[in-house]
Amino acid sequence: MDRGTIPINKNYEIEYRYFDKDPDYKYFNRKFEVYLLEKKTLKKNYVMHMDNGDTSQMAPCVRKASNMRKKWDFGVTTLNWNDIKNSFTNYIVEEIGEKSRGNIKKAMGKLSSPKI
Repeated sequence: MDRGTIPINKNYEIEYRYFDKDPDYKYFNRKFEVYLLEKKTLKKNYVMHMDNGDTSQMAPCVRKASNMRKKWDFGVTTLNWNDIKNSFTNYIVEEIGEKSRGNIKKAMGKLSSPKI
């Protein structure tokens, strides 16, 4: 499993997890999870994440924290990795604010495709 963190700014970071290859995941070859976390003094707070955990859908979905629970909010409708990264970048910008768009794009640019 590949795992790591990419800082966006002093308040937020992206954590990614790419699991080992699995034949159940037809298009991406493996399960992946990309989390947006808010850094606090003593712990990290979950804000939202994107994953392809549902094998019945080809495209990944994005889930957002609402009242400390995971809630289905929106979905990504494409299978192109660059389009998926751009869509998730837009969702993060909506959550964090437009001022951080450059930092978010740099951090998302460091993510490699889970297809490899």
